[in-house]
Amino acid sequence: MDARSARAALDAVAVSRAEAAARIACPWWYHVGLGVTVALLFLSMSLRMASWAVPLLTGVAITLDWAVRRSTGVSLRRYTSTPRATLLCGLYGLAFIILTVTGMYLEWGADTYGAIGGAGLVIGTLTIVAGYLIDAAAQRDIRAGR
Repeated sequence: MDARSARAALDAVAVSRAEAAARIACPWWYHVGLGVTVALLFLSMSLRMASWAVPLLTGVAITLDWAVRRSTGVSLRRYTSTPRATLLCGLYGLAFIILTVTGMYLEWGADTYGAIGGAGLVIGTLTIVAGYLIDAAAQRDIRAGR
């Protein structure tokens, strides 16, 4: 193998990475749908409708995941596929836990009606924003070969 053929092979790898990075981006409706679903899960707890809403909304989340895999043609662990995506997912998870515990304490421990619903609205919005950021980080990392 000479230098030219090695360079051509490396260029082909770079093109493949760029194509893969372009394909893994989720459509807009995935992040919005997931964020709204998460917010509704929390609102259903606050409104005392969780017994029927949680199973239904869990089904919606599973359907969204199936639909995004079909629409992009890529199946990967989206939130842990690259180092930056994993870091952002960890920060999102930490915020999710803190907001959930705070909302539950306020709602059930301090009798603040609607606290879980309020936390859910914040978490739903955070889910949308984090989803876009994680997608962008994964795309950058894949293009860079990480």
